[in-house]
Amino acid sequence: MDQFNRKRKHGGFINNQTKKQKVSDNILSQAPQAIDVIEYAKCRAAELQLLDAATQKRKVSQAVNGLMSISMRRRAMSHNVKRMPRRIREMVTIKANKHKRPSRKHRRRPKNLLQEYIRRQKTKVWLETHIWHAKRFKMTEKWGYKIPYQPTNKSARASYRATQHHCQMIDVSYLCCIEILGKEENILNGISSLCNCQAGPTIGAKMCLEGTREGECVLFKQGSYPVGAIGPVTFLWRPKSESEPFERQLWIWCHPSCYEELWKELESSFSQSENCEVQDMSVQLKCPIEGMEKGKTLSEITDSSVVNNNTKEENVSVDLKGRGDSVENESEKKKEIDGPKGKRKQKKGKKQTSKKEESEEQFVKVVNRKSQIGKVSISSLKDRLVRHRFIGPESQQVLARTLNVANIMFNSNETSYWWKEYYQEKKLSLGFNQQREFWDGVIQCQSAAELSPHVVIGLTVRDPRVFRAKIRNEFPDPDEEINESFLSENVEAIKLKISQDVSNSALWDEEIRKAVTSTKKTDFEINQLKSEHLVPGTELILGEDESRIPVLIIQNPGTNPSEQNHGHYGSGWDLIMPAGWSMAFWVANIYHGARAGGLRELQCLANEQQSQHFPEDYPDTSAGKIEEVRIKNEKEAEHSRRPPAKRPNFNKLSMENPFSWAWDKLFSKENGSSDFHVLRDKKDLSTLRKIMNVAKKNKKGFESGSTEEGNASIQDIMSRHQQSLVFVKISMNSKGCPEEMGTISIPTLEDVEKMKTDRHFTGPLRHQQPDPELEKKKEKRKAQKLLKKGLLKLLPPQKTSVEGEEEKDPDDSDRDIIGFVKHGGFSLNNGQGAGKGFCSMAGLQKLLESIPSERNLVLIRNPRTLQYRFARLSF
Repeated sequence: MDQFNRKRKHGGFINNQTKKQKVSDNILSQAPQAIDVIEYAKCRAAELQLLDAATQKRKVSQAVNGLMSISMRRRAMSHNVKRMPRRIREMVTIKANKHKRPSRKHRRRPKNLLQEYIRRQKTKVWLETHIWHAKRFKMTEKWGYKIPYQPTNKSARASYRATQHHCQMIDVSYLCCIEILGKEENILNGISSLCNCQAGPTIGAKMCLEGTREGECVLFKQGSYPVGAIGPVTFLWRPKSESEPFERQLWIWCHPSCYEELWKELESSFSQSENCEVQDMSVQLKCPIEGMEKGKTLSEITDSSVVNNNTKEENVSVDLKGRGDSVENESEKKKEIDGPKGKRKQKKGKKQTSKKEESEEQFVKVVNRKSQIGKVSISSLKDRLVRHRFIGPESQQVLARTLNVANIMFNSNETSYWWKEYYQEKKLSLGFNQQREFWDGVIQCQSAAELSPHVVIGLTVRDPRVFRAKIRNEFPDPDEEINESFLSENVEAIKLKISQDVSNSALWDEEIRKAVTSTKKTDFEINQLKSEHLVPGTELILGEDESRIPVLIIQNPGTNPSEQNHGHYGSGWDLIMPAGWSMAFWVANIYHGARAGGLRELQCLANEQQSQHFPEDYPDTSAGKIEEVRIKNEKEAEHSRRPPAKRPNFNKLSMENPFSWAWDKLFSKENGSSDFHVLRDKKDLSTLRKIMNVAKKNKKGFESGSTEEGNASIQDIMSRHQQSLVFVKISMNSKGCPEEMGTISIPTLEDVEKMKTDRHFTGPLRHQQPDPELEKKKEKRKAQKLLKKGLLKLLPPQKTSVEGEEEKDPDDSDRDIIGFVKHGGFSLNNGQGAGKGFCSMAGLQKLLESIPSERNLVLIRNPRTLQYRFARLSF
């Protein structure tokens, strides 16, 4: 028992206490002797503000009664808010304002569904095929539109297969159209300051003035060529008419990202040429929502409202060359829409503010933008025309099945239809027969590339919903034999010559476009008439009541044949039609074998063709710079989301700009200005193409071409375009694929010799660089660990870096960077790695001087690797 009664020795406790005192003494020895209170408070100011805000705000729980004690809870509080304490009333009202979402049955009613569609179109514009695409595509919001980006069930390889062997259809109705009316001299004088003949054919080119071909050019700011590019445009002249030979009509199609900039430049250029101020003739329309039918777009409503407003008593009209746009009085519209229901609402005694809000919600505001400048008028046809793009060898067969030429010959003399009035003239009726014969010959061609490039064909076709196939058709196998008669007819079709009568169309007339849109039968009426047939799927015969739609068909030639590509890849057609008919033609083309694509498919097509795509591949435009900033922010956000161990260390890889293209660093700082432009002079580009191509050897073994002439010509170009970038096409020698933001460097003589001696040598390897921020990162991690434990530790004094101590990598001085890769990857068309990018003019001159025998040989290094790869440049 004595051993249990003995007291515990006190020595162990003292020893433990002395150990803790030693640890605390060591920590206190490292602590500062004094603390500045003001600096300490400044460092913790943000934390104090968060604490103060957290104490003032109280989170609202799901049950507000949980904030009160049980003794204070009453049943009457659920009926009367004033029974609640004042400190909780605000929380209760906030929660009460959050209405419960209505049921899906209520939301899917036609009236509610239509109002929801209109509400969602207030911030961005929908295409007419938006609902069809939204079910099958990933949608993206760009340039004020909701655009289909890519299909959910197809990859980029499937889109290449469709463009190479089949037919791919893309809705490009977001492209903006600007219409210019006036005399030919006035139009050319006003627009000549925006383009330059050195960059290619201008809007005044002779081959395009007749209106039989569509032209392409790059527009610049007034008199600022080669600097100040706005963007690429396509233009189309209306063929001359005998009644008004001097009055001309011009359509300019541009990208929505440069639409506002181009509109302002057009107004300022025409105001200077006409020596008069700009008169704004824009009209604001208020279109009713309740009168709309499901599936109609804002452009379709405005066109129908303008036609129907002519019978009203009070209207506001703007006369522009015989055409008028009218706005109906708001009170008149409300009476017709509301009817007896509106009177009942007034008797209930609602406030005036609620009536105003209801009236505003019942209308959609649309602006018809127009400007009058002297004898020239500029009007916006944005969202007034629909444009579908067909790419691939089978696009012609798809259009042949969808576009059936309408019949305009009837015995009745009634002229209530637009097509009867239009084709009363003999010349127009003869032109219609020429269009039909020409289209019958075009159908028999195997591909659109067989025709003359950029040919314009005008047609008046039938309603595609009347004879649409019930099941999606499939084309016959390409291996099937072709009849000799078909080949003979095919040769005759190519001999057909285009004329102004073939290119003319009723689509140019604004009144006809509105009549075609307003007299369109709804899908419900068409389906109801089809249901009356005994045999389902038979053709619906409507006679004169059937709609006649004027369309324009424009040929796209695709790429020219080269060593890698022997065919015209990317050739096809563009179909232009009035607003309101997009969905009818879209579904018909899908049933006839076309495969739908989106914005990604257009980018993949441009990458396979190694051509420039706007706005990504135009770095000297304002739209291109905005796109580069957007890509940079996305790349940085994606990189920062990954943990440090799962992302590349660009300091070790010595990539200064892994998320952007540093164009300014390609030019010397001696000039002082950082402005640059892309070289677009056709003559200079042709001379560069001749110089930079590798000289071929003759039979005797001597090389053709001298480097002295090349240096002299490049110096001449450098004197005129010192701050210029040159668009280049990249093709890899053996291995590797170029990537975005990759560098284009000049190889050394040792690299070229090693490549010639060793066939397995694909490129040099760069040395890994030390990370200067690695020590700082380690110190931060140690400090965070000490803060978690509650211990303080002073940061060690930073070592001052002495100049000249850092060792430089020999690669920095030997392999100069002359450009960057804009886009790259594995090209399915070429069967190897390929891409496109930009090189500086000074860099190309240095490349020619350093390696005269291998003038177009460069090194490509991707931002995530240290490996260089050999590649060839072409222009």
